[in-house]
Amino acid sequence: MSLTTEQVISQSKTALRQWGEAWEKHCRHVAEKHPVAVKRDLKPFANSGIGKALLLIANGASFEREIETIKSLQDNVDIMVCDQTLGHSLQNGVIPKFCLVADAHVSYESYMEPWKDKLQNTILFHNVCGNPKWIDNGNWADRYCYINMDSIHSEKKWQELTGCPNLIAAGTNVSNAMVIFATQSTNTLRQNFFGYDKILLVGFDYSWQHGNYYAFDSDAGGKTHYMRHQYLRDLSGKLAFSSNNLIFSAQWLAQYVKNFKLPVVQCSGSTVFVPAKTGVLKEQMRYSYIKADAGIVQNLVSLREKAAEQIRKYDKVLARISKEHHFAAMRV
Repeated sequence: MSLTTEQVISQSKTALRQWGEAWEKHCRHVAEKHPVAVKRDLKPFANSGIGKALLLIANGASFEREIETIKSLQDNVDIMVCDQTLGHSLQNGVIPKFCLVADAHVSYESYMEPWKDKLQNTILFHNVCGNPKWIDNGNWADRYCYINMDSIHSEKKWQELTGCPNLIAAGTNVSNAMVIFATQSTNTLRQNFFGYDKILLVGFDYSWQHGNYYAFDSDAGGKTHYMRHQYLRDLSGKLAFSSNNLIFSAQWLAQYVKNFKLPVVQCSGSTVFVPAKTGVLKEQMRYSYIKADAGIVQNLVSLREKAAEQIRKYDKVLARISKEHHFAAMRV
């Protein structure tokens, strides 16, 4: 079922009412303490993934079930984790290339602090409104910031406060935000920004079976019981439970992937989110195809941009000469 515009706007307004004060506080802090990370753009990552697969790891139980596969094949893909899966990955010998932080109140103490000195191989992508403890701490390989665009245009305020140039569509949760960040399609632009041939999903369950709410945290503080708003069957045909928020997120991502024809492959197995393509994680992680093409494309795009700028300069000169001769002829 597709989401209506009214549903999306309502969700954005609710989020702003709930978190707006914290978002502004965090935004001001990040802008003051991390001006370099805030102001730099994401251009170095454009088309960097051509020839490879990107594995996105969310916190559903399928992540835990696939941990040995991920560990054994991690060198063949690039890996992006979200905040809550950072520690689980490192604890199990999986080294992510990227970590994306989106939420204002995601716990630094639970999900990052124990591993703050093991991040030298991981690049942080931090929402300017996210919990600033994540960007304040850790030996990250590098730091970049971004801003969420939503249906009520709250991004204008955050951009005015920070000057951050990197805008992405707002998702409904941090899992969806990883897909958006990797592709960066918007209402006015269809693209696959990082350029990965395939975007593989694991832990994108949007549901759970009894006692398996999160990866490595089956009870999740009782959520496995009190969040049971819906009873349904997952992709494997097994009885599963879901919440209203999870179903909304699954519907939102399904619509996003379909609308922009993104190269997403659902490898979570036990899930209620089923895009156009599904696959077995072990098989999909073995994918690669002429990785050197990434460098070629990046170079050619750069040359094309320079040529376009030169053409614009030529056009200005031609226009000026034409204008001057026109008025000269009119005076005689």
